[in-house]
Amino acid sequence: MNMEGKRIHTESFKVHTYEVDPHNILTIDSLCQFIQEAASNHADTLGFGVNYLLRNNRTWVLSRLSVKIDRKITLGDIIHLKTWPSGSEKFFFTRDFIIESNTGDELGRGASYWLFIDTEKRRPVPPSRGEIVFDFKELPSGIDKPLEKLPQIDKISSPELSFTVRYGDLDLNNHVNNIAYIRWALEGIDPEFRKLHYASSIDINFIAEAVYGEIVSLSTNAVSGKAFLHYLFRGETEICRLRTRWKEQRPS
Repeated sequence: MNMEGKRIHTESFKVHTYEVDPHNILTIDSLCQFIQEAASNHADTLGFGVNYLLRNNRTWVLSRLSVKIDRKITLGDIIHLKTWPSGSEKFFFTRDFIIESNTGDELGRGASYWLFIDTEKRRPVPPSRGEIVFDFKELPSGIDKPLEKLPQIDKISSPELSFTVRYGDLDLNNHVNNIAYIRWALEGIDPEFRKLHYASSIDINFIAEAVYGEIVSLSTNAVSGKAFLHYLFRGETEICRLRTRWKEQRPS
Protein backbone atom coordinates (compact mmCIF):
# COMPACT_ATOMS: atom_id res chain seq x y z
CA MET A 1 0.00 0.00 0.00
CA ASN A 2 1.16 3.55 -0.72
CA MET A 3 1.21 6.03 2.14
CA GLU A 4 -0.96 9.08 1.67
CA GLY A 5 -1.09 12.30 3.66
CA LYS A 6 1.51 14.75 4.92
CA ARG A 7 5.00 13.30 4.90
CA ILE A 8 5.97 15.24 8.04
CA HIS A 9 3.45 15.27 10.87
CA THR A 10 3.46 17.97 13.57
CA GLU A 11 1.64 17.48 16.85
CA SER A 12 1.54 19.84 19.82
CA PHE A 13 1.60 18.84 23.48
CA LYS A 14 1.21 20.90 26.64
CA VAL A 15 3.20 19.69 29.64
CA HIS A 16 0.84 18.87 32.52
CA THR A 17 1.45 18.50 36.26
CA TYR A 18 1.29 14.69 36.02
CA GLU A 19 4.08 14.64 33.40
CA VAL A 20 6.85 16.39 35.37
CA ASP A 21 9.26 15.50 38.16
CA PRO A 22 9.55 17.31 41.53
CA HIS A 23 11.57 20.04 39.75
CA ASN A 24 8.72 20.63 37.25
CA ILE A 25 10.83 19.17 34.40
CA LEU A 26 9.13 16.94 31.84
CA THR A 27 10.12 13.34 32.59
CA ILE A 28 11.83 11.30 29.88
CA ASP A 29 9.09 8.66 30.03
CA SER A 30 6.39 11.31 29.49
CA LEU A 31 8.33 12.67 26.51
CA CYS A 32 8.58 9.16 25.04
CA GLN A 33 4.83 8.83 25.50
CA PHE A 34 4.36 11.99 23.41
CA ILE A 35 6.64 10.50 20.75
CA GLN A 36 4.69 7.24 20.68
CA GLU A 37 1.39 9.11 20.44
CA ALA A 38 2.56 11.32 17.57
CA ALA A 39 3.95 8.31 15.67
CA SER A 40 0.68 6.43 16.07
CA ASN A 41 -1.42 9.39 14.96
CA HIS A 42 0.78 9.99 11.91
CA ALA A 43 0.57 6.33 10.93
CA ASP A 44 -3.19 6.63 11.13
CA THR A 45 -3.32 9.66 8.80
CA LEU A 46 -0.99 7.88 6.37
CA GLY A 47 -3.36 4.92 6.21
CA PHE A 48 -1.54 2.27 8.22
CA GLY A 49 -2.75 3.04 11.73
CA VAL A 50 -4.74 0.90 14.15
CA ASN A 51 -7.72 0.32 11.85
CA TYR A 52 -5.48 -0.91 9.02
CA LEU A 53 -3.55 -3.12 11.44
CA LEU A 54 -6.67 -4.78 12.85
CA ARG A 55 -8.11 -5.47 9.40
CA ASN A 56 -4.90 -6.99 8.06
CA ASN A 57 -3.51 -8.93 11.03
CA ARG A 58 -0.60 -6.57 11.38
CA THR A 59 0.95 -4.57 14.19
CA TRP A 60 3.86 -2.19 14.75
CA VAL A 61 6.45 -3.15 17.37
CA LEU A 62 9.01 -0.61 18.54
CA SER A 63 12.47 -2.21 18.49
CA ARG A 64 14.90 0.67 19.19
CA LEU A 65 14.49 4.25 20.32
CA SER A 66 17.00 7.05 20.82
CA VAL A 67 16.04 10.45 22.27
CA LYS A 68 18.39 13.34 23.02
CA ILE A 69 17.27 16.52 24.79
CA ASP A 70 19.32 19.72 24.49
CA ARG A 71 17.18 21.96 26.68
CA LYS A 72 14.90 21.32 29.63
CA ILE A 73 11.15 21.16 28.98
CA THR A 74 9.12 22.31 31.97
CA LEU A 75 5.60 22.47 33.37
CA GLY A 76 3.21 24.47 31.20
CA ASP A 77 5.48 24.46 28.14
CA ILE A 78 3.88 23.78 24.77
CA ILE A 79 6.11 21.69 22.53
CA HIS A 80 5.72 20.78 18.87
CA LEU A 81 6.81 17.30 17.88
CA LYS A 82 7.61 16.77 14.21
CA THR A 83 7.81 13.16 13.03
CA TRP A 84 8.13 11.29 9.74
CA PRO A 85 8.98 7.84 8.33
CA SER A 86 12.61 8.24 7.31
CA GLY A 87 13.51 5.02 5.50
CA SER A 88 14.30 1.38 6.19
CA GLU A 89 17.23 -0.73 7.38
CA LYS A 90 17.09 -4.51 6.88
CA PHE A 91 13.92 -5.64 8.70
CA PHE A 92 13.28 -2.22 10.26
CA PHE A 93 11.18 0.76 9.21
CA THR A 94 12.75 3.93 10.63
CA ARG A 95 10.97 7.00 12.00
CA ASP A 96 12.64 10.24 13.07
CA PHE A 97 11.49 13.27 15.02
CA ILE A 98 12.42 16.77 16.12
CA ILE A 99 11.12 18.53 19.24
CA GLU A 100 10.62 22.29 19.09
CA SER A 101 9.50 24.94 21.56
CA ASN A 102 6.46 27.13 21.04
CA THR A 103 8.80 29.78 19.59
CA GLY A 104 10.39 27.36 17.11
CA ASP A 105 13.65 26.67 18.97
CA GLU A 106 14.93 23.12 18.71
CA LEU A 107 14.79 21.27 22.04
CA GLY A 108 15.79 17.76 21.01
CA ARG A 109 15.90 15.05 18.37
CA GLY A 110 15.41 11.36 18.06
CA ALA A 111 14.99 8.30 15.88
CA SER A 112 13.34 4.91 16.14
CA TYR A 113 13.29 1.46 14.53
CA TRP A 114 9.99 -0.35 14.07
CA LEU A 115 9.15 -3.91 13.07
CA PHE A 116 6.00 -4.48 11.00
CA ILE A 117 4.64 -7.77 12.34
CA ASP A 118 2.29 -10.36 10.83
CA THR A 119 0.29 -11.24 13.96
CA GLU A 120 -0.90 -14.59 12.58
CA LYS A 121 2.57 -15.86 11.66
CA ARG A 122 4.23 -13.85 14.45
CA ARG A 123 6.98 -12.84 12.03
CA PRO A 124 8.24 -9.48 10.70
CA VAL A 125 7.09 -8.28 7.30
CA PRO A 126 10.30 -6.76 5.83
CA PRO A 127 10.29 -3.45 3.94
CA SER A 128 11.51 -5.36 0.87
CA ARG A 129 8.10 -7.07 0.69
CA GLY A 130 6.67 -3.77 -0.54
CA GLU A 131 3.51 -3.92 1.55
CA ILE A 132 4.15 -0.33 2.63
CA VAL A 133 5.61 2.06 0.06
CA PHE A 134 6.72 5.60 0.86
CA ASP A 135 8.79 8.30 -0.80
CA PHE A 136 11.60 9.02 1.66
CA LYS A 137 13.46 11.46 -0.59
CA GLU A 138 14.51 14.86 0.73
CA LEU A 139 13.39 14.20 4.30
CA PRO A 140 15.56 15.41 7.21
CA SER A 141 17.34 13.15 9.71
CA GLY A 142 16.57 13.20 13.42
CA ILE A 143 19.63 11.29 14.67
CA ASP A 144 22.41 9.61 12.70
CA LYS A 145 21.77 5.92 12.10
CA PRO A 146 22.20 3.02 12.48
CA LEU A 147 20.90 3.14 16.04
CA GLU A 148 23.25 1.48 18.46
CA LYS A 149 22.82 -2.01 19.85
CA LEU A 150 23.51 -1.51 23.55
CA PRO A 151 26.11 -3.70 25.32
CA GLN A 152 25.07 -6.87 27.10
CA ILE A 153 25.24 -7.01 30.86
CA ASP A 154 28.67 -8.18 32.04
CA LYS A 155 27.39 -10.25 34.90
CA ILE A 156 23.85 -10.93 36.02
CA SER A 157 23.85 -10.16 39.71
CA SER A 158 20.94 -10.28 42.08
CA PRO A 159 18.40 -7.78 40.74
CA GLU A 160 17.82 -4.81 42.98
CA LEU A 161 14.13 -4.50 42.10
CA SER A 162 11.31 -6.56 40.65
CA PHE A 163 7.89 -5.62 39.27
CA THR A 164 4.71 -7.58 38.65
CA VAL A 165 3.08 -6.77 35.32
CA ARG A 166 -0.30 -5.20 36.06
CA TYR A 167 -3.29 -5.02 33.74
CA GLY A 168 -2.72 -1.26 33.49
CA ASP A 169 0.76 -1.91 32.05
CA LEU A 170 -0.63 -3.58 28.91
CA ASP A 171 -1.01 -2.08 25.42
CA LEU A 172 -3.41 -2.89 22.57
CA ASN A 173 -1.28 -5.96 21.70
CA ASN A 174 -1.83 -7.29 25.24
CA HIS A 175 1.89 -6.89 26.00
CA VAL A 176 3.64 -4.49 28.37
CA ASN A 177 3.52 -0.94 27.02
CA ASN A 178 6.87 0.53 25.99
CA ILE A 179 6.56 3.33 28.55
CA ALA A 180 6.30 0.88 31.45
CA TYR A 181 9.79 -0.44 30.69
CA ILE A 182 11.20 3.08 30.91
CA ARG A 183 9.48 3.79 34.22
CA TRP A 184 10.72 0.52 35.70
CA ALA A 185 14.28 1.20 34.53
CA LEU A 186 14.35 4.66 36.12
CA GLU A 187 13.49 3.14 39.48
CA GLY A 188 16.99 1.65 39.55
CA ILE A 189 18.60 5.07 40.02
CA ASP A 190 19.21 6.42 43.52
CA PRO A 191 16.50 8.98 44.41
CA GLU A 192 19.19 11.23 45.91
CA PHE A 193 20.89 11.35 42.50
CA ARG A 194 17.58 12.06 40.75
CA LYS A 195 16.89 14.98 43.08
CA LEU A 196 19.94 16.72 41.60
CA HIS A 197 19.74 15.57 37.95
CA TYR A 198 17.34 15.08 35.06
CA ALA A 199 17.53 12.63 32.15
CA SER A 200 18.91 14.30 29.02
CA SER A 201 18.96 11.23 26.77
CA ILE A 202 17.71 7.69 26.55
CA ASP A 203 18.55 4.78 24.25
CA ILE A 204 16.38 1.66 24.32
CA ASN A 205 16.61 -1.81 22.79
CA PHE A 206 13.32 -3.71 23.13
CA ILE A 207 14.22 -7.40 22.95
CA ALA A 208 11.28 -9.55 24.09
CA GLU A 209 7.77 -9.14 25.43
CA ALA A 210 6.22 -9.46 28.86
CA VAL A 211 2.57 -10.12 29.65
CA TYR A 212 0.12 -9.80 32.51
CA GLY A 213 1.13 -11.37 35.80
CA GLU A 214 4.78 -12.00 34.94
CA ILE A 215 7.62 -10.85 37.20
CA VAL A 216 10.12 -8.44 35.65
CA SER A 217 13.47 -7.90 37.41
CA LEU A 218 15.82 -4.96 37.04
CA SER A 219 19.61 -4.63 37.23
CA THR A 220 21.34 -1.25 36.84
CA ASN A 221 25.02 -0.56 36.17
CA ALA A 222 26.67 2.85 36.40
CA VAL A 223 28.66 3.50 33.22
CA SER A 224 30.04 6.81 34.45
CA GLY A 225 29.07 9.39 37.00
CA LYS A 226 26.08 10.48 34.95
CA ALA A 227 25.26 7.51 32.71
CA PHE A 228 23.60 4.19 33.50
CA LEU A 229 22.78 0.92 31.78
CA HIS A 230 19.51 -0.71 32.78
CA TYR A 231 18.62 -4.36 32.15
CA LEU A 232 15.15 -5.85 32.49
CA PHE A 233 14.62 -9.62 32.66
CA ARG A 234 11.71 -12.03 32.70
CA GLY A 235 13.26 -14.92 34.58
CA GLU A 236 16.54 -15.53 32.72
CA THR A 237 15.24 -13.95 29.49
CA GLU A 238 16.37 -10.40 28.82
CA ILE A 239 13.45 -8.30 27.57
CA CYS A 240 14.76 -4.72 27.47
CA ARG A 241 18.08 -2.90 27.57
CA LEU A 242 18.33 0.86 28.21
CA ARG A 243 20.94 3.57 28.66
CA THR A 244 20.20 6.89 30.30
CA ARG A 245 22.39 9.98 30.53
CA TRP A 246 21.76 12.76 33.02
CA LYS A 247 22.51 16.44 33.47
CA GLU A 248 22.87 18.34 36.68
CA GLN A 249 19.77 20.16 37.79
CA ARG A 250 20.45 23.88 37.93
CA PRO A 251 18.05 26.64 38.96
CA SER A 252 16.43 28.36 35.96
